Amino acid sequence: MVRPKRMLVMPKAISARLANLDAEALAASLLRGVETATGARWDAAVERAAALPGDIRPEKIRALTRSFARELGMVGAAAGMTAATPLIGTGATLMAATAELTWFTARAGDLVLTIAALHGRPTPTVDERRAWVLAVLVFGSTARQGLTGIANSMGAGLTEGSPSRMSLATLRAANGAMSRLIVRGYGARRGAIALGTALPLGVGAVVGGSANVVAIRRLADQADAFFARLPYSSIDATSTVVAGEP
Repeated sequence: MVRPKRMLVMPKAISARLANLDAEALAASLLRGVETATGARWDAAVERAAALPGDIRPEKIRALTRSFARELGMVGAAAGMTAATPLIGTGATLMAATAELTWFTARAGDLVLTIAALHGRPTPTVDERRAWVLAVLVFGSTARQGLTGIANSMGAGLTEGSPSRMSLATLRAANGAMSRLIVRGYGARRGAIALGTALPLGVGAVVGGSANVVAIRRLADQADAFFARLPYSSIDATSTVVAGEP
């Protein structure tokens, strides 16, 4: 199975703050963001995709990436300036960090879903949208292989050259597995960035703003590659059995 990428080495100040962030609270914040994006924002993603400038998909994806990078970069910088204010204590900083995680993850989900729409993916179910967002957030550039590995560990039998149908039950089980992985990979990286905004005034603004821009650019590239060739052909919504179960 493809593992989530390891977290980059962080400054000691960020590592210390991240150690104080409760793992359950971190997971809840991240999954709230995923649910916000995947639960009711598909139509908005389709409309956003249709309104993008450009004649071909790469042009539209570049325009989308610039727009999201600008928005999230500005918000990240503003969060860094606010968190570095001396009047804001550690408790408030941690609360702000979890709120930033939820918001950023929801917007990252919006980005992923908009790219799915640009690739012409037909009206997906909530479970399928959740799988897309989780796969890109957890596995990044290896999202297709990661989702394939998890599904195949449950007996899905997905192959590289000939994608096949996957049961809805297997998809839901894969979503559960990826939800448990999200803190170890994506969550640790995002937590470091969110808490990094509370570094000394000015430095925090640079960390939050520039890190968000880099993250969005990477997510866009990773989502584009993922949707270019999904690891399955379609979802069998009539099947209630996890693949591989008797």
